[in-house]
Amino acid sequence: MYNIVTLGGTTLTRLVPLCEDLNIVSPSTLDDFKKYVNNGYAVILNGLTNDSLSEFMPYIDYIEQNNIHVFVDAMYESNIMTFHLTKKLDTTSTLLISNRLATEHIYFDNVITFPYFELQSYILWKNLGITPLTYEQHLSTEKNSFVCLNGVNKPGRRFAYKYLSKNNIIDDCLFTFHNRGSEDNAPLIEEYPTRTLANDTENNDDGVTWDNTYNPNWFLNTHFNYVTESTCDNETSHGYAIHRYDNCFFPTEKTFKPIFNCHPFICLSDVDYHKNLKEIQGYELYDEVFSYTFDRIEASEHRWLVQLEQVEYLHKHGLDMDLIKEKLLYNQNLFLDEKRHKDNLLNLLNQIDKHTN
Repeated sequence: MYNIVTLGGTTLTRLVPLCEDLNIVSPSTLDDFKKYVNNGYAVILNGLTNDSLSEFMPYIDYIEQNNIHVFVDAMYESNIMTFHLTKKLDTTSTLLISNRLATEHIYFDNVITFPYFELQSYILWKNLGITPLTYEQHLSTEKNSFVCLNGVNKPGRRFAYKYLSKNNIIDDCLFTFHNRGSEDNAPLIEEYPTRTLANDTENNDDGVTWDNTYNPNWFLNTHFNYVTESTCDNETSHGYAIHRYDNCFFPTEKTFKPIFNCHPFICLSDVDYHKNLKEIQGYELYDEVFSYTFDRIEASEHRWLVQLEQVEYLHKHGLDMDLIKEKLLYNQNLFLDEKRHKDNLLNLLNQIDKHTN
């Protein structure tokens, strides 16, 4: 049995369907918490709750006084920001994070990386009863241009918005720009007006369900998905980060949507993103229809420009899915492999157990 007591919650709760031996509890009192700790429960602190240390200070004091190993769950971020963790924990600590290239962190004794979004998306789509599109369905539909879905206003996405507008592409493709995070920034919204689709999904603002829902016709009616990932221009090294990573590989549900739906895709993201998708996650690249030469370009805007020129070409000419049929099916089946997801989760839980005991 893998027993976990959490302060402020943990994203691992969403993965319970993959492991019947995973038991996660929340203490109602400090005495309650002490009992769980004394019974060998691993302690996970939600590292993404604002002022989490203040909210749970009596617990933190007990943890620090007794040097209890604590795991900090930051798997929804590519880095820990100062508003997430206001001070270094004075106890043995391990960071749980989805940036697969993170190997160390100045605030933590250990770092464990985990493909969280891959497992979460698999479980959510399965629980929601969403059926993946098949290769045959794609062949039976008429396709036009590409789909590009954007929620939060970010630099790379603004660059794509501007390029597609300037080159008269934006009205021909399926392009959304919801301006999440910029609702009170009138000048920014004026420069990059919100764009939605007639059949857009309803935004319930829960940060999980809306991000993982979609209209299957967006994929069926387009040649490919131009994915604008959460990290681009290595945003883990910007803003109020506690620690600067030299590189980043942080795949989210945005990349897994086209994989799940047997749909070709290319990603606006960090340097070597596609290379890492193959070498770390195990997915095949579609080099028969895409040129990934941009992947190694370190200058962000140069990398984006070279990529968008290719997107523009494919927008005009389309692509031949027959050339990548086997890879599309391989990637879809890899994502749908529940045993693989369970093994990844068990590997994480065993690492947590190892550090706890």
